[in-house]
Amino acid sequence: MTIPVLRGLLSNAVLLLWAAWSLAQAPAAHVSTSAGCSSGLVALRTTDGVRLQGIVFRAAKPRPSALLLVHGYGGTFYGAYFAKFGEAAAQAGYDTLALNMRDHDSGPKKSSFLDNRSDIAAGAAYLRQLGHKRLVLLGQSMGTNRVLYYQAASGDPDIAATVLVSGPGDLFEWNVWQFGKEKAQATVDEALKLQRAGREEEFMLVDLGPIGKALYTARYLLSMRGPDRRSNPYTNLAKVKNPILIVQGTADKLIAADVGKRLQIAAGPTAVLASIEGAEHGFENYESPLIEKVLGWLSMVAP
Repeated sequence: MTIPVLRGLLSNAVLLLWAAWSLAQAPAAHVSTSAGCSSGLVALRTTDGVRLQGIVFRAAKPRPSALLLVHGYGGTFYGAYFAKFGEAAAQAGYDTLALNMRDHDSGPKKSSFLDNRSDIAAGAAYLRQLGHKRLVLLGQSMGTNRVLYYQAASGDPDIAATVLVSGPGDLFEWNVWQFGKEKAQATVDEALKLQRAGREEEFMLVDLGPIGKALYTARYLLSMRGPDRRSNPYTNLAKVKNPILIVQGTADKLIAADVGKRLQIAAGPTAVLASIEGAEHGFENYESPLIEKVLGWLSMVAP
């Protein structure tokens, strides 16, 4: 291993240690300030005792509504466009919290999709503590499934609007789209067999197609793709009554082309479907049109 590589690794290690130390200090220790907003790392605890990290962007003159940003599979509070979005939203007057879910980052997955309800509830409670009575949920990729499940399960009356970005649709159907029904069902059947044998905490090697391979417990897999899954966005949308914006990139190769329209139909006639030409799944290099679209819509439905 070369000296420059070692130096780079040491530098990254120092940054990670600094971030971990900062998150352990206080619920919201501000680390930066810019025109119209400030930002700080936060550490929250769910009702079942899980510690979650995130970053909050505070507006100089906050609006009544605040935003909670929820990442997708393998994501983090600092990934994708969240930092740029959070700063722009705060400059527009929206306090914004980007929060890790308990199954954030890559690596083995052992929780249940249902646990995301507690994670999102912790973020919502934090924003209420800041004085906000109206909340907006934005989900990215699988985060769309998370925020819709939270609303369907909790009936949270404070949710003023919902934004669904790069939604993959039903997660079992996504597997069928990637591999065909036989292979998709075989993976579920393997997990069901482990569950029946009392081994649902045992890890399986799961093929995720273009995303790679990952270790899932049978419990984790079944909570998202099993026959009793609560992650189906089309079912959960029927229980969401607030305004909904659906945003898809026209160059997104990770999801089927008809998912956006299907989400809109499930949401009802008042849902808005917007496409951003040329944008891929994570909106890399297309953050500005995404931010403009979302904040423009929010100014009308959640001022």
